[in-house]
Amino acid sequence: MQENTNSSNHQAIKHFRIINDDIKFCQRKLSDLISPYNKPLASILPEERQVEQTLLFDEGIDIDEHYDRLRGWEGSISKIKIRNWLNQFDTPLEKNIAHLLLSKIQFFSSDKIEIATRRLQEKLLQFLMEEDRLRQAFFSVSKPAVKNEAEFQKWLRNKIIRYAMLPSPTDTSVESQHRLWSIYERSALTTTSSQGEKKFKLLKEYFEARKGEPENSVFVFMDYTNGSGNQLTKCIREINKLLAEYPAYQNSFFVFMYVVQSKSFSLDSIEFAPSRSDTLFYEEMLDYKNSEIIELLTSYRISTDEYDAFIEKYCLRASGKLSAGYRESGALTCHHYSCPNNTLPFFHKSSQNWEPLFRTSQTPSATRYKQGQK
Repeated sequence: MQENTNSSNHQAIKHFRIINDDIKFCQRKLSDLISPYNKPLASILPEERQVEQTLLFDEGIDIDEHYDRLRGWEGSISKIKIRNWLNQFDTPLEKNIAHLLLSKIQFFSSDKIEIATRRLQEKLLQFLMEEDRLRQAFFSVSKPAVKNEAEFQKWLRNKIIRYAMLPSPTDTSVESQHRLWSIYERSALTTTSSQGEKKFKLLKEYFEARKGEPENSVFVFMDYTNGSGNQLTKCIREINKLLAEYPAYQNSFFVFMYVVQSKSFSLDSIEFAPSRSDTLFYEEMLDYKNSEIIELLTSYRISTDEYDAFIEKYCLRASGKLSAGYRESGALTCHHYSCPNNTLPFFHKSSQNWEPLFRTSQTPSATRYKQGQK
């Protein structure tokens, strides 16, 4: 039989295949388009945030962990008090934010303060050993006969460093320095330092004694917290009054040591600070806008607007003001005996509508201080 090789038949078959392939292609495209709508509606909607509906913390395990971190607080603290404090926040979202902040609060127990004082002593010696003037003075004295780094440190501790009280201005108080000094003396100082002599004295007593060379004298002050620098500014004014009376000490070293210091503080911002002065601190003050805090909130999809609204709402409820602590510091810092006034108010301020977790503030007002009240 003769094979049909008519070209028109080939064209028809080819045309049929093209049309059939196009139809299959369109069918696949249509399937891709409608497939999302065949899924459950919940699967295509944004995932519901758990922080709005569910607490991030367990009232047993997590409360226990908070308590274990804060049990060094010298006031009244208990698991019930922590639970009651968290329950004051109105919504699950707000309770969760409070829990996250509490988990990050910079708490300094008395044990941690002792560690801080030893580290501050190390920083102080290292700082002074890098001062060329002091090094030259050390090599010029006859004793000790051996000149090495260990003897240099000993010379600084016993002959050069003078621990002084921050002078108290009329409108504030710095009594917390005495508490810190007792820890510092016990934990950080050697028994060979200034034997038989009071080591912590009024600055004026050192000036009046006129011991050593003023230009090589190092006066060291200390306190727990340096936030805005406002109190330090007032103390420096008092120091300057003394320097006006004893001008020989104008070129002495003045070192201000703190357990925590705000990252925004700069000694250069204080007018008339002694020309040879500096601050040393153990840790940078943690604030509520710290990147670590923001990243934690972001991981739970808590927005900046929600966080800001939370801070304003509860600062207002606790203190009657929108301010996030003294001069808007917004610190997350608490020492074993008190919270600085830089700390977010809902941690330590009380009102008719608010019971704080730490029911104290760092220092009383100047009026109460002068009257001898606590």
